[in-house]
Amino acid sequence: MTVALRLSQQGIRVALFERAPDLGGLAASVDFAGRPVDRFYHVILPSDDRVLGLADELGLGDEFRFRPTRVGCFGDGKLFSATSTVDFLKFPLLPLHHRLRLGLFAVRSNLIKDFEQLDETPLVQWLERISGRAVTERFWKPMLDSKFDGKFDDLPATYIWARSRRMSSTRDKQGREVMGWLYGGYQRLVDRLEERIRALGGEIHPNTVVDRVVAGGEGTAGIVVGGELRRFDYVLSTLMPPQAAALLEPHLASHAGADRFRYLGVSCLLLRLRRSLSPFYHLNIPDRSVSLTTIVETTHVVDPEQVGGHLVYVTRYVDPEKADAVHSQDALHAELLENARKIFPSLSDELIVDSLVQRARITEPVHLLGGARNVPDMFPVAGLALASIANVYPEMSSGQATIGVADRVASGILERLPSQVHLAA
Repeated sequence: MTVALRLSQQGIRVALFERAPDLGGLAASVDFAGRPVDRFYHVILPSDDRVLGLADELGLGDEFRFRPTRVGCFGDGKLFSATSTVDFLKFPLLPLHHRLRLGLFAVRSNLIKDFEQLDETPLVQWLERISGRAVTERFWKPMLDSKFDGKFDDLPATYIWARSRRMSSTRDKQGREVMGWLYGGYQRLVDRLEERIRALGGEIHPNTVVDRVVAGGEGTAGIVVGGELRRFDYVLSTLMPPQAAALLEPHLASHAGADRFRYLGVSCLLLRLRRSLSPFYHLNIPDRSVSLTTIVETTHVVDPEQVGGHLVYVTRYVDPEKADAVHSQDALHAELLENARKIFPSLSDELIVDSLVQRARITEPVHLLGGARNVPDMFPVAGLALASIANVYPEMSSGQATIGVADRVASGILERLPSQVHLAA
């Protein structure tokens, strides 16, 4: 939608096609017992200048709220704070000298400015070298296991480096971690983008299936929708590589390059509670007796009255081919709730006002060793652009990074377009 906006602003005739009935994808809202809430939790940082800048451009610049937040950790069956320097000095999972090495790791990681030296370095090897083997075994490996569903030996060191750099930008002058929320969630941004694109003459077609992208000569001829060919001068797909490849005719697919990623899906139990569950916005879970990645209580930032209560996202990232993909909704609901209760025994049925299971089979690509050389070409053949979160590297996937990709692909399309064009996205 950002690309469509940028091109429309330059006088380009744009048509946007979306398979779902609503716009926004994973960033959209869902109806949760009569209230719109984020389908999955999203973080906006004070340093997310692209998100803040786009919102300001669309008249939403004063609609953000930023609050200090706390981070928790669950390990060895115990819940404790992991927010401040004092918390790390008391970190119960590690003896003092190992805590100091963990703190030193954060400092050393943030001093590295160029990711290229880390791109070909195995993540676990790098963590062992800087943090030590004991810290890696006791803390880092369980955390990686929870995020990557058990498979992380082939990841580059850029993963933790990028995360450390991004999260270090959350600290205010008092050293407190600060997180933000756009009133109404990302859906407000999506809705305002839709309004602006339409006002500039762009077409938007929700609930519309694109059958395939058609080759013509050396490039693309257009797209097939409902069995009919619609011709365009340029076609942009924002699907991830395996989904995009399924739409491309063989001539185009042969130019798109190999898919060099693994992928992660997500299963999430969304709870609306009568009161706050814990003092922590975000919970790390290195205790692998609990089969979860994180628990996020977004109403430490989001106003509870805006969403009808205290919102908690019980989240597990999964291999798309594993069991979560075939669980029934009821079975998955019961399993996620059971795991959450291992951490919070007080999470009784009486405390829960509403609950909802949300899941997505593929939410993000996993960049492997040598990730820089595996980033897909945005412009593989004349008339075709492929841009998705697979092009986010070495940054972490986020709204900030996604808008960065959008800006790059919009500029590239403008450079390649003939003088009079019509674009499909």
